[in-house]
Amino acid sequence: MNDGVALLLLAVGGVVFLCVLGAFRGGGGGKGGLQWRPGFGADGTPERPFKPTVSGPGIALDAAHGWLWLATKENGCLLLDRANVREWAHEWKKMPNGELWNNELVFRLADLQTPVVKVAFGRNYRVAEEWQARLTTWLNG
Repeated sequence: MNDGVALLLLAVGGVVFLCVLGAFRGGGGGKGGLQWRPGFGADGTPERPFKPTVSGPGIALDAAHGWLWLATKENGCLLLDRANVREWAHEWKKMPNGELWNNELVFRLADLQTPVVKVAFGRNYRVAEEWQARLTTWLNG
């Protein structure tokens, strides 16, 4: 009987550990990723505020004012002007079973201090693809 209780406690502890680990991961990986909210990161300027047109875990876009907000592991939260984004790409790692993991949007910036910024989407290929399409429309359109 004690073996069953110990096994149950071990299983519950493992689930709690995984939930805590997921809550602290950065970037736009999906559930648990940072979401933009007023006062968090940058809000733009009084003349040109940041008001997201669309937002998701780790990324938000203000099409009217030309801002892009990103939450990254390496650089924290950034508010970027459209003119500072030079290139972007969706990158991933294909696993032996065919799944696409480590999805990231990689931004090349016109910033000598921070020339490359990556927003992680974890295993969520579909959400990264949607953001790739939004960015293509926003930056080229």
